[in-house]
This record gives sequence, structure tokens and C-alpha cells, in this order.
Amino acid sequence: MASATFEATLGSIFDRSEHAIADELDKAKVRAESLQAMDTNRLAFTLTEAVEHILAPAIEQSLSIYDAAINRPITPNQSWETAIRQRIVHSVDAGVAQALALDGANHSWKPLIREEAPKLRARMLLQADRHFGELAKRRKAAERRPRPIENPIRAGLFVAGLAVGALVMRLLAG
Repeated sequence: MASATFEATLGSIFDRSEHAIADELDKAKVRAESLQAMDTNRLAFTLTEAVEHILAPAIEQSLSIYDAAINRPITPNQSWETAIRQRIVHSVDAGVAQALALDGANHSWKPLIREEAPKLRARMLLQADRHFGELAKRRKAAERRPRPIENPIRAGLFVAGLAVGALVMRLLAG
């Protein structure tokens, strides 16, 4: 998969998730207002959970596209991994900004969301980093694993070559 195609696909995944975050935040705010939790800590955590809930599937989808792009053989692409990490950070920051923009008033939950943003970023990045770590482990295991089918095939071709050579010698000898 070409780099431009990969990054365009990655961009569309996270763009869709950022639009979904806006919808989910509106729903979370309505739920919180119905619970009269506008000035409580609960709203801050409800909004950050909404962002995390929407981004988690987008991250999984981007990682599966990454897997498909690097599969056969597994060769990590640092620029694509960096692109995924950057999109995660951008989407978390955009989601937090959308949450903060839900209400213009200076509520007590807003500093809590700002404090939670780095933790949310770290949790979302950890999801991707775990995946990249697993890929590295699988690649190393594949490199160490002996190829049991390859050796018998080589031996068979060698024996077949000897047999064909012997037949050609016999035919030439007469």
C-alpha cells in the first residue's frame, strides 16, 4: 500500500471518528443535564469516556489497516506508525476541545477535562503501542522460527537434479 493511500485511509477513519465524537458529546451533555450534573466532576469523566468510546474503534480500524499494509512479510513502517500516533493525539485533542466548547460558561468540570486530556492521550496511544509491540514480537518469532517445509523441498530438488543428471549421463553414454 502506498504511503499516500495509507495516510488518506487513516485520515478518513479519524475524520469520521471526530464527527462521531461531536455527536456523542452532545448526547453525553444531554444525559448529564438530565441528571443535573453540569457542575459536578461526573460530567468531566462522562465526556472523556465519550471521546474514548468513539476513538477506540477508530484506533482498532487504523491498526487493522496498518496490519494489512505491512503483512507478508511483517515489516514495520515507522512513518505509518508515527502517522497513527499523530492522528490519535490530534483526535483526542480535538475531542477535548469539542467537549470544552459544549458550554461557554466556566464550569468546574472544565479544568478536570483539561487534566484528564493527557491521561486520555496516553491510554489511546498505549492501545496503539501495545499493538506495535505485538507486531514486533511476531516478526522476531517469525525470523527465529525454522522453516520446516523449506528444507525438504530443497533436498527433494537436489535429489531430483541428481536423478535427472544421472539419466542424461546414461543417455549420452549410450
